[in-house]
Amino acid sequence: MAELRISLPTPVSGRLPVLDELKGVAILLVILYHGGGVLGWRNTLHFDLGVDIFVVLSGIGLALSSRYRGPGEFMARRLSRIMPAYWIVLTIYALGSISLLQRPTTATDLILHYLGVHAWFGDAHAVSINDSFWYITLILTLYGLFCLVRPLLEHPARLLLAGSVISVTIALGLFYWNQPAAFGFLGLRIPGFFVGLLIGQLLKTGRLSLPVGAALGAALFVFVYVPYTQGIVFHPTVAGLALMGIYALTIRPALPPGAQGATGRVLKFLGDHSLEIFLIHQPLIRDYNVYLLGRWFNIIQPGRWTLLVGMVIGLAVTLVASVELRRMLQKVPFLSKA
Repeated sequence: MAELRISLPTPVSGRLPVLDELKGVAILLVILYHGGGVLGWRNTLHFDLGVDIFVVLSGIGLALSSRYRGPGEFMARRLSRIMPAYWIVLTIYALGSISLLQRPTTATDLILHYLGVHAWFGDAHAVSINDSFWYITLILTLYGLFCLVRPLLEHPARLLLAGSVISVTIALGLFYWNQPAAFGFLGLRIPGFFVGLLIGQLLKTGRLSLPVGAALGAALFVFVYVPYTQGIVFHPTVAGLALMGIYALTIRPALPPGAQGATGRVLKFLGDHSLEIFLIHQPLIRDYNVYLLGRWFNIIQPGRWTLLVGMVIGLAVTLVASVELRRMLQKVPFLSKA
């Protein structure tokens, strides 16, 4: 049977620094996207693609990892890394949303958020307490999908077929349920995870072989044609991969050695704390920025420069809080090994 083959000179061994740096690039793009939204700028450059980069990197990282001892141990280890930080930030912001911002929050909302499944229950829940917390639902979904499709990593064509069916089913479901936010948050992002798994498998083994046959044909048909007939095109993954390529293949190699090292350290720091930064930053640069300007300085309708100053302060607080939150959780014995 004919095969489409991609080969590398040698498989990847150890940790790839560029992947850590790309996490830093991704969180910078997310911050710019949210900051632009606060200032009323048009998202012409689509910095929200930072999330798509995170999704692809998640697939790559999981495929490269050799530490898998079954779905139970895998999910327990992953949840212990993500959920404690999320629960702490969620609790603080839920209390602030109720007491300071005077936003009604239902018991159902709180339960769904603490379980991390709120984005699957429609737009009203996905963005109720904070419209960045949907990312937790996306992460948990990707982990569940990994446990489901991991046996297919050695069979790329079957993995691609399974990924296409899962992606299209979710996208069409959210599309016809008329949940535009959840559709954008989840439906359009999940395909990138399967692309990341394929890239990770290529890096891990040094080769990727796609048999030209029924499975590959069906995968392409389901992934491209079926959603296209419904007015859906999975383009964010392609655009996200393009941004990853720009940094990894063009910008990074072009930097002088000294600048490359300094840039790498900064981006790695941001990437290492990307979860905490993602959780914390948006309310501080937006909701509480406006709230404190009105409460402390009686500025009811702040201009862009005033907002920008508050955003810079909010980002500084975000970085300090992210570092301290992660440091605090790493001191907890059973979490430090996650």
